[in-house]
Amino acid sequence: MKDRFVGQRVTRRNDEYLLRGTGRYIDDIVVPGMVHASVVRSPVAHGRLIGFESANNGRATVYSPDRLASLIPGELPVLWILGGQQQRSTPVVDKVLRYVGQPMALVIAESRYLAEDEAEQVGLDIEELDPVLAIDQALAADAPLLYPAAGSNVLASFDAGDGEDHTAAVFAAADRTLSLRLHIGRVHGLALEGRGIVAVPEPRGKLTVYTSTQTPHSVRDSLCESLGLNQSQLRVVAPDVGGGFGLKDHVYEDEVMVAAAALDLGRPVKWVEDRSESLLATTHARDEIHDVEVAFDDDGTLRGLRLDSFRNAGGRFAVFGGGPLFTVFGVVPGPYRWDAVRCVGRVVATNTMSTGAYRGFGQTQAACIRERVVDLVAGELGRDPVDLRLQNMIAPEELPYRIRTMIEYDNGDYPKALRRAQQLIEDGPAPADDGRLRGVGYCSYVQMAGIGPSTMNEFIGLSIGGFETATVRLEPDGSVRVATGVSPHGQGLETTIPQLVADELGVELETIELVHGDTDTTPYSPYGTAASRSIAVGGGAAVVAAQRAADKIRTIAAEMLEASPADIELGEGQARVAGTEVGVSIPNVAQRAWQGFRLPEGTEPGIVASHSYDPASPTFSYATHACLVAVDVGTGQVEVEDYVVVSDCGTMVNPTIVEGQIEGGVAQGLGAALIEEFVYDEQGQPRCSTLLDYHVPDSATMPDIRIEHLQIPSPFTPGGMKGMGEGGTNGAYAAVVNAVCAALPEVDWTNVVTPLSPNRVWEKLHDES
Repeated sequence: MKDRFVGQRVTRRNDEYLLRGTGRYIDDIVVPGMVHASVVRSPVAHGRLIGFESANNGRATVYSPDRLASLIPGELPVLWILGGQQQRSTPVVDKVLRYVGQPMALVIAESRYLAEDEAEQVGLDIEELDPVLAIDQALAADAPLLYPAAGSNVLASFDAGDGEDHTAAVFAAADRTLSLRLHIGRVHGLALEGRGIVAVPEPRGKLTVYTSTQTPHSVRDSLCESLGLNQSQLRVVAPDVGGGFGLKDHVYEDEVMVAAAALDLGRPVKWVEDRSESLLATTHARDEIHDVEVAFDDDGTLRGLRLDSFRNAGGRFAVFGGGPLFTVFGVVPGPYRWDAVRCVGRVVATNTMSTGAYRGFGQTQAACIRERVVDLVAGELGRDPVDLRLQNMIAPEELPYRIRTMIEYDNGDYPKALRRAQQLIEDGPAPADDGRLRGVGYCSYVQMAGIGPSTMNEFIGLSIGGFETATVRLEPDGSVRVATGVSPHGQGLETTIPQLVADELGVELETIELVHGDTDTTPYSPYGTAASRSIAVGGGAAVVAAQRAADKIRTIAAEMLEASPADIELGEGQARVAGTEVGVSIPNVAQRAWQGFRLPEGTEPGIVASHSYDPASPTFSYATHACLVAVDVGTGQVEVEDYVVVSDCGTMVNPTIVEGQIEGGVAQGLGAALIEEFVYDEQGQPRCSTLLDYHVPDSATMPDIRIEHLQIPSPFTPGGMKGMGEGGTNGAYAAVVNAVCAALPEVDWTNVVTPLSPNRVWEKLHDES
């Protein structure tokens, strides 16, 4: 039957209880006998812990570094290994201090306030060392080394794309070249809810961990590895989770310490970070320098792209190591034809908080690098930047198309999205005549989403699978439970996955429950919810599992109706013989299945179906973003006045949820482009410890966003979804940067540092004048 729910603007099913304040987040969890933890953190950016003293006054239990080390035999894994990388795991407890906020010890007391008071009484004897904070400092010949045995501060180096000789030949044959340096600022993902954990030892020896995470199974695996437990001994539950954005894609050292203390005490232990702790010690993102060269011809043909790139890893690798920079390289060709693309990258250690995954995972930076280059080429040739893009853009009839970094795009119409975005922004409201300078910026990108298959992950050094699994179960009353390994935290999966399943089973949406976020009751998921893959891969698994369950419904209904299974249609809660009114309710079919009465020969009782979907390829959604900005030359203040998006994410299960994802992503991209930056002083002390210091967009600074959709279904995904959760961020960052540059054409934009904050814009204007 025709879809009834897929494509409809169904109201998100979990919004009401959250808006009424009845959600159950990590700090809402209270367990009898629970005590509270406070984390003792490094006050210096670089040093060695020589001595540790606690008051021992009986008011608290103090877990010193030595005591914790005795309880935690293992290390935390680094899951992505690149380029001869030596750091494949990181210690939970380390007396070498490499950033302010590094967890060192734990204090346990009957209340959070008492634990924090006692933590402040701990005495630390630290031999301070000179810190190294920036990429250029870390690469200097006389730089202090964070890991002296490694011989340098370079943690990994790798390349991607074409060989050096081929690239050099393409550059030599081109009519012109240009160079650009782009310094992408350090940002914080700033989930609304911070991290937290409640570790509960159970009477039979099992440990149950409640935690605010995107990845329950990954957290379980890493906790077991570091604590020396079997996976059957540990259960991880994600309650309602207030955002993640990549920050919660792994377990942190302080969380392992809390779990170890709970096991040692035999009592439940809770720790919830405050906002200052979150800014200090939850992973940051980006902080990259890209030296870019582009080769092109006088007629506007793009020939070659060459990147020499550096990423600041912070004090140690986060769980995915140098993966974000590697991803930059993979997708930097974008929707354009190139004769050569070569990328060389180094990931360096500094005395700052680790940088890890954040919405976009390198694809945001790649879009900014490429789209800034295209605008520079257009400016050099006196060409319209949209026309230059269209001249070099991969046409629909060329797809599937393998780009220079060996990724093969699936389908789409990139020029159509660009042309429509241009029309929308040009037809927008006329700007006021207020003396401010205005510019329009564009970003066209192709987003790699629905990451898989597992064999590809193995090939690129990523040691987790690329599959997802779903189980669809009809209960005896006909209600449906869908168990999934993906773990929603704002994506609306509690609505969209049931929309997919409802159409396959022919049942009403309200009869379906999504079961998620519990390692004891859900299928194993290597990723959890990340990488714009939940609806494409997790949803794809649910579609196939539902189709298998539907086949069994038809088989049993056909027996009950004395018809052929091929003639049974499912819809509106009924199984009917096609072309007739003869039918039986699906609850009656479910009851018969679970009774086991008079089932077709060879049919087992019950209706339960599972599927593990390992995609044949990633999916590739795409979009063009365009925006109009106004720049006040007296203050450097930038206002985004108009914003449009034309996007194709394949089958849209729920347009309202898609648009909400885009709007949220645009806000994060705009923030990184204009105001968000995490800053350290010369001693490595963070200068952003509250939201008074770390600025993010608010409703007053966000423009209205006009969104239009193309829908070309994925040729791979069951259901046709492509994934799009990161797309808003990927396009917004580059579009806003390009718009500011377009508003100030007299400024030399071959050296760009983001964010383009008012002081930076003002300094650029006055340097040029």
